[in-house]
Amino acid sequence: MHMKPWPWVRCIALLLAAILPAGIAPAADRDTLLSQCPPVAFIRRSAHMGGTNGTMFSQVHSRGSELMVYNPAEPKTAAKTILQTVEGYIYDISPSYDGRKLLLTYREKAVDAFHIWEIRVDGSGLRQLTSGQWHDFNPVYYPDGRIVFASSRCESFSLCQDFLASALYICRADGSDIRRIDYTTLCTSAPAILPDGRIICTRWEYQDKNIFSWQGLWTLQPNGQKLQLYYGNTLTVPNSRWGAKPIPGTGKVILTMAAHHHQPIGDIAIVDPTTGTENLEGMRQITFATQYRVTKGRDWRDTNWGPGDKLYPWAFVDPWPVNAEMSLVSYGGGSEDGPKCFRIVLLGHDGRIETLYGDGNKSFVNPVSLAPRPLPHAIPGDVPTVPGAGTFYVADVYQGLLEQGVKRGQVKHLRIWQQIPKKYNTEGPRYHDHYPVIGYGTYYVKSILGTVPVPDDGGIYFTAPSGVELYFQAIDADGKEVVRMGSVTQITTGEQASCAGCHDSRQKAAPATTPFNHRLQTRPADIAPPVWGAGPVDYVKLVQPVLDRYCISCHDGPTPDAGINLSGDKTRFFSMSYEALCRRKFVDGYFINPGPTGNFPALASGSWTSKITKLMESKHGGVDVDPESRKRIYAWIDSNLCYYSTWDMDRPYTQGGRDPCFRVKNDDGVYPKAVKFGHGGKNLEPMPWFARFEQITAELGMKEPDTTQCINFTHPQWSPILVNNLARSAGGLADDKRALFKSKDDTAYKSLLQSLTDAA
Repeated sequence: MHMKPWPWVRCIALLLAAILPAGIAPAADRDTLLSQCPPVAFIRRSAHMGGTNGTMFSQVHSRGSELMVYNPAEPKTAAKTILQTVEGYIYDISPSYDGRKLLLTYREKAVDAFHIWEIRVDGSGLRQLTSGQWHDFNPVYYPDGRIVFASSRCESFSLCQDFLASALYICRADGSDIRRIDYTTLCTSAPAILPDGRIICTRWEYQDKNIFSWQGLWTLQPNGQKLQLYYGNTLTVPNSRWGAKPIPGTGKVILTMAAHHHQPIGDIAIVDPTTGTENLEGMRQITFATQYRVTKGRDWRDTNWGPGDKLYPWAFVDPWPVNAEMSLVSYGGGSEDGPKCFRIVLLGHDGRIETLYGDGNKSFVNPVSLAPRPLPHAIPGDVPTVPGAGTFYVADVYQGLLEQGVKRGQVKHLRIWQQIPKKYNTEGPRYHDHYPVIGYGTYYVKSILGTVPVPDDGGIYFTAPSGVELYFQAIDADGKEVVRMGSVTQITTGEQASCAGCHDSRQKAAPATTPFNHRLQTRPADIAPPVWGAGPVDYVKLVQPVLDRYCISCHDGPTPDAGINLSGDKTRFFSMSYEALCRRKFVDGYFINPGPTGNFPALASGSWTSKITKLMESKHGGVDVDPESRKRIYAWIDSNLCYYSTWDMDRPYTQGGRDPCFRVKNDDGVYPKAVKFGHGGKNLEPMPWFARFEQITAELGMKEPDTTQCINFTHPQWSPILVNNLARSAGGLADDKRALFKSKDDTAYKSLLQSLTDAA
């Protein structure tokens, strides 16, 4: 017989809840929490990696750690060390489904790369599974016995900092037959296995959006297929949705709300994906040791991300769900005034906290349960190792666009882009935050593969190359961007992928009227290269010929119309025309440090909104630019302003890898430290011509000139620093009375010109 508690019992319970400190459970509840906790394993170590994007992992250089097991049912028995290293380091662990074995990220010596190892929980059977020069980390067992892990085997680099890129791989139980399943050009890490067999992971993206907050949760299959957003690609706080793990029996995951530039320490939250992939209500924060609060930008162009990048070094990290009600977590006490070490706690999903293990002097992290777990569903199949192609089917591109004002029939083609992995590390000083510098917008070398036609019914079926990072743009008959895909995708050899439309919700199905079966019965379209040829966007080859044909009759020489020089004359890093178009806002591009944090809306970005587009359409200056030339301009704008088409550099270790003003001392190729904008560091020295240039400008009392725009290396005598300071009567632009140089016979003028002539 069930009886309601007496009123006085309920009052005492409410009183206890009111007077007990936050996060402290009553004794009875503590006993309940502890009684539910199975044996656990964890690591004693001091350091976390430098940041949450996974690749900073390679910068962990700490030594000394222990792998320990502990049974909460025997609280008076000390934790047992099953593996200890003094010279090496254990980074993380993951248990088998029967709880008898552990995978670990481990290196025997500090000089070694991290690799995947396996050990039994009794300390026996230690064996190394992977090897080589790469870092292998974050391993998890797949239910069919294979192992999924993150690795730097992709052999590419972060775009903005000096560390390695990482992607997901899968191998056999003995470490053999390693296959790449994730074709990111940046960083994927922290995989876990969902009950349906999908792999959930944290992916960091750079696709024309804010570089700091794009660390959302994604899923894919172990055969590399069906890469899909799981949750949170437009959140600004937290910057990173880190290390998600499935909560048994709930369909939800638990994760760490983490910063971008710092260790993956923050608050703990539970995500319910059924609420929508970008719904703020889908992430429920259950601890409050930081000032993080789940946030999105006020609009799609909002660049605010900073509140999510503060480090709270003694908050929470490494949640591991024990059951639907509680998780193991590593907790530093939440205060700078605390003991400055982490302990293992039980965290109730209602926010209650109870210490499970800690001694006040050492840090214990990465707790995992050793209780047997049900095997998730295993998705069969291996990712093909041969390069090839797969097919994409878009049911109706207008799904998601019609409500934004796009008219049916307005989209004529889908343009397919490939982002090229970065070939070199950031080993030299950056220009515009790049090394090597690519342009004023994107950090990527981007390749146009071509287009496929879009019929009026909006259905598209086409073939695309496998094993690369792709994204799409819907374009109109003129080649202008109607909408830009603000994320990336991939396809494996032989895979068939589909979506309902452009900008559609993952929960949205294609309308019943879509001619799905008819389209799939036809041969998929091949990507047609543009008339100028497929390949990386090269401003000099793609755009400058159009400007030479239509613009430089007015916009060239020492005194171009409106002061706008659209020639291909070389500047410090780019060209006169590129500097003018980008700096004077004739084109709508996005410098992604920081960039937009929301999805690109239709008819609101790139070539569609650029000033130069309106000038061409209005036949500015009586010039009627031919349709094919316009498409070249639009394609360049919609690449997000690429200038260089290669990661290769002609002046490595100088600013941006392409700086003609400095050289490495003695050509020793040493990383030049402490480089400020426009100047060399301790291992750089100015070129002889540039040393004279700086001496002359200083003697003339000139304010430090912007050398990225004021020097014309192709025609030194037309350099703005000369023309703008030369009297009008002598052919310059300065007022005769205020001109620094009264004539071209001025000694200082001639000296300055000589230094620039030497430079050219």
